[in-house]
Order: sequence, then C-alpha cells, then structure tokens
Amino acid sequence: MTSIPSNRFRRTLAVIDAATDAGGFLAALSLLGILFLIGAEIFSRNLLSYSLHFSWDLAGYLMGACFLLGCGSAMKGGSHVRVTALLEALPTSMGRLLELASCLVGLVICGYLTWALAEMAWLSGQRGSTAATSFRVPLVWPQAVLALGAALMTLQCFAQFLRLTRGEALSVGPGLE
Repeated sequence: MTSIPSNRFRRTLAVIDAATDAGGFLAALSLLGILFLIGAEIFSRNLLSYSLHFSWDLAGYLMGACFLLGCGSAMKGGSHVRVTALLEALPTSMGRLLELASCLVGLVICGYLTWALAEMAWLSGQRGSTAATSFRVPLVWPQAVLALGAALMTLQCFAQFLRLTRGEALSVGPGLE
C-alpha cells in the first residue's frame, strides 16, 4: 500500500484543520449571538414591556449552528467524549485497529448525517419552506448551516483517520494526554 506523500498529507490536514477552526470560530460567534439575543429579549421585555418575537427562534437556530459548527473543532481538540479504558487494556496494535475501525464507523455516520442535512436544506430551498412562526425564516438557511457543520465534522473525522493511518496519536483533550 502506498502512502500519501508527506507534503500532500500535511496540506490536506492543514486545509481541513483550518476549515474546522473557522467552524469553531463561527460556533463561538453563534454562542455570542445567543447571548445578545436573549439579553436583548430580557431587556426589552422587562424594561420596555415588549417582546422581541424573533429572538427565541433565532436563538434556537444559533444553538444548532453552535453545536454542529463546533463539533469538528471539538473533535480536533479531543474534547469529544472518548472512552480510552479499552484502548489502554489492549495491546497497542489492537488498540490502533480499534481506533481505525471506530473512526471509519464515525466517518460513515458523519457522512450520512451531512448528506441527510444537505438534502433537507436542498428540499426546503426547492419548496420555499419557512418556519411555522411569526418570523417566517426561510428554513434553507439554518438547515444549510447545520449541513455545513456536519460536513466540517465529517472532514475532521477523515483527518483523524488520516492521522491514525500515519501512526499519529489522537488528541484526548487538554491536560489528559
């Protein structure tokens, strides 16, 4: 089996990691957006006796964006839950095979999730679907952001697989290595 040339390997990982980092940044902005929306709603309702009818809808969309856009970044940084007790009990070669198999299963699941979310966004765009609330957000936009987040997670899963095939160790989070 021929291996990926080292420069191309590093460039591929660098591109995926940069996209993942951008997703993490957008996730952080989404979280900040939630803070501002809910803060504005509380201020408006308590001091002006007026509710911002769109704030809860947008905060919900931003929460989904925050979750999925941040998943790839969390995977890259080792913040996803990983149970390493079995890996530590197995011989290194068996542990590596288990990690590779797990990564492949995760890659398939993430790929399917990406496809399903992209399909949902596409259909919403084709049908002109809007939210069933007074704000009437075209659903294609929040659904497309979810699909993008899932795609970033899929790419990071692929990057993790590449790292494993090269014999690199995966990150298990800050202070846990």
